[in-house]
Amino acid sequence: MRSFLHLTSFQVYNIILLIIFAIVVNPINDLLIIYYSLYCVFHYLIIYLGIYHFRKSLYFIFFLYGLGLDLLWINEIGPHLLTFVFVLLILQFFKKYIINFNYLRIYFFLIFLQISMIFIEIFLSFILFSYPINLFFMIKVFVLSLVLSYPLFVIFSKIDLIK
Repeated sequence: MRSFLHLTSFQVYNIILLIIFAIVVNPINDLLIIYYSLYCVFHYLIIYLGIYHFRKSLYFIFFLYGLGLDLLWINEIGPHLLTFVFVLLILQFFKKYIINFNYLRIYFFLIFLQISMIFIEIFLSFILFSYPINLFFMIKVFVLSLVLSYPLFVIFSKIDLIK
């Protein structure tokens, strides 16, 4: 019988996602840099799971997180749900090509996909719900994504060693 302390890396990632989700949906205005950082980590982890730990259950997980973010922030179904599921479809379609990438290409692919994903969400929010595009927020997210990406990549590669 498996104890609580013997989790697989996929289970560890899902616990991390759940904790970050709980923090991100309730931002504290005094700690916005932490909030923006966790927002970037959340998206990075979503993509990381799609690349390294692809399972059919990810469709359900991505659906729930996308729906949760949309309903808790916008009170409508929209940009996060569409983007999360679309990215998972793209990852499934290109999985046979991504497997042949070396770690450096996968790293740059992760960064590119993460930043693109966040910008597409912002753009969809503007188109669907007329939310203003905040250029300052986009610059912060871009810089934080670049700064946090390599340490996250290293940490996640260590978590992947969990059997």
